[in-house]
Amino acid sequence: AHSAEGRPVSTAALAAPGASGAAPSRGSVVLQLDKICRRFGTDPAVDALVDVDLTLQQGDWLAITGPSGSGKSTLLNVIGCLDQPSSGTYRIEGIDVTTLSDDQRAGVRSRLVGFVFQSFHLLPYRSVLENVMLAEVYRGQSAQGRRERALAAVARVGLTARAEFPPSKLSGGERQRVAIARALMGSPSLLLCDEPTGNLDSVSTQGILALFAQLNREGLTLVIVTHDEAVAGLASRRVHIVDGRLQDLRASEPGAASAAPVAPPAEAGTARAGSPPVNRSRITWRDLIDEALAGVFSRPGRMVLTVLGVVIGLSALVATLGLTSTAGNRIISQFDQLAATELFISARPGQTTGTVDPRALPWDAQTRLQRLNGVVAAGTLSEVAIGDSLVSASPVKDPQGQSAFKLGVRAASSSLFPAVRARLASGRLLDEGHSARADKVALIGSEVASRLGVGSLEQLPAIYVGDHLFLVVGVLADVGRKPELLSSVIIPEGTARRHFGLLGPGLVVVETRVGAAKLIAEQARHALRPDDPRSLRVEVPPEPQRVRDDVQSDLKVMSLMLGGLSLVVGAIGIANITLVGVMERTAEIGLRRALGATRRHVAAQFLMESASMGGIGGVIGASLGVLVVVAVSAWELWTPVLDPAAALAAPLVGALIGLVSGTYPALRAARLEPAEAFRH
Repeated sequence: AHSAEGRPVSTAALAAPGASGAAPSRGSVVLQLDKICRRFGTDPAVDALVDVDLTLQQGDWLAITGPSGSGKSTLLNVIGCLDQPSSGTYRIEGIDVTTLSDDQRAGVRSRLVGFVFQSFHLLPYRSVLENVMLAEVYRGQSAQGRRERALAAVARVGLTARAEFPPSKLSGGERQRVAIARALMGSPSLLLCDEPTGNLDSVSTQGILALFAQLNREGLTLVIVTHDEAVAGLASRRVHIVDGRLQDLRASEPGAASAAPVAPPAEAGTARAGSPPVNRSRITWRDLIDEALAGVFSRPGRMVLTVLGVVIGLSALVATLGLTSTAGNRIISQFDQLAATELFISARPGQTTGTVDPRALPWDAQTRLQRLNGVVAAGTLSEVAIGDSLVSASPVKDPQGQSAFKLGVRAASSSLFPAVRARLASGRLLDEGHSARADKVALIGSEVASRLGVGSLEQLPAIYVGDHLFLVVGVLADVGRKPELLSSVIIPEGTARRHFGLLGPGLVVVETRVGAAKLIAEQARHALRPDDPRSLRVEVPPEPQRVRDDVQSDLKVMSLMLGGLSLVVGAIGIANITLVGVMERTAEIGLRRALGATRRHVAAQFLMESASMGGIGGVIGASLGVLVVVAVSAWELWTPVLDPAAALAAPLVGALIGLVSGTYPALRAARLEPAEAFRH
């Protein structure tokens, strides 16, 4: 046999304290049972305890023996406040337990009683040190210093070297020592042991008994339920229970004594008068979160499968909402893509003068706008003032036919033509070099070419604008927007500035990506005139709102139905897994209740576990949903459109789903009585 520190212990040390000559001194009354009865059921009723009287003082070592089914475990449950007596009075440390609420009894368990069970009841997913620290979780105190106190308790039972080991790496005797260390956290007044050596070999049994003897010599009150006569013989007192009735074995030799009703020992004092205040069991938010997360990650495979349902549901919901908006914009663009992607920016008339500042738009407007994300092309277009001048293709006037016409002359930047989607019939477009050199070249629309009789450009045709001669370099066949260009003479901006006194662009034509027109409209004023954005006017053509609304409404209904169905599947998965977890963790629930957890604490932990799984699924699902929207849009060359609220709300929705799904399992776990949990 070995002591708590691992040193050999003589057989004399294993004897009862009285026999070894080192009996602990008698102290105050620790517990007192008066006429305790416990009845189960009503048809027919079963009396597990009948008029039990028992008094224990500080330093007593009581052994409870009896045949199976005689009421030993029921008596131990009553003493440990795991079960309520049907009648009678029970006081521990002067506190009348029979008058306490469930929360107050939990407080008594967490502070005054330590439990050592036959099956150890160690959490397999926590280390030795974490199992020991669990004893302080339900005392509502700060975690500061808890690790040090747990290390001291582990050292007391000789397991310092195994403090970070999981229980699966320990022998049976070592596991029982861990359970004892957990029970000793907080210096309880009473240590209750239910068959503590029942699952141990003889060597481990001797070591545990030596440890009990040492604890008793230090003044700890012990109550041990056992079938082992050798274990019972070490106790300073021994009682025998048969059919729920308690008898005291008083003779010096066990087994030779005559039975007599239990009475308080002659030296026993009286219980303190009145009932001291009882501290309710409490748990801090930090401890609750730690316990919930430990429970969630204790079974990684099952947690992944549980979270997977929420991930699928929320990723489907986020993806379908995003694809609905993206596809909706795409569908609208098929109806009127040009209208959905064009902007016209011009100077706003002054509020007082009503006139337009010809210099309101900068000459480099297209360069500034092309820096904005979402702008495809931008160019400037201006009316050129030519007065009463006519446009003709020949200086010779034909008296029988009209050869000179009143036509519009417009100045354009070279970047205008992509913005208006110009298509040439022949020749070439104007470029930056023409404007920089102020070349007298012109691009004419197909209608102008027809009226002026300009056909092939091989002969280098020229036209007159008033007295200015321009070489025709190209003929426009068609334009996507600004159709008036087909009936106009278009000259370079630099030429208009030099020869016609153009002071500034009159209009900026912008082509945007699908769905970006409104955003560009908000940014364009500040990009062009950061000093005075209000001096500019931006025209955004109206979108086909009715078609858009109808299409998006249908798509949203479909996506919500698909996403909702996926969420229902995920919610059922969480509820099912949580319920199975409650059934599998019945012993853990019993242990937590024995350590001081109330019904609320148990329910809160399971609710937080299910909410955490839902929240984790929500984060992953939202991320996958966004990736799906981006990937599909990139594949189809669409502009992805996603409401940020959908992605940001997904984790909250997941947590809410987990919370709702875990409500019934959590309530079921909370309804379990500690004694019932251990019986199952």
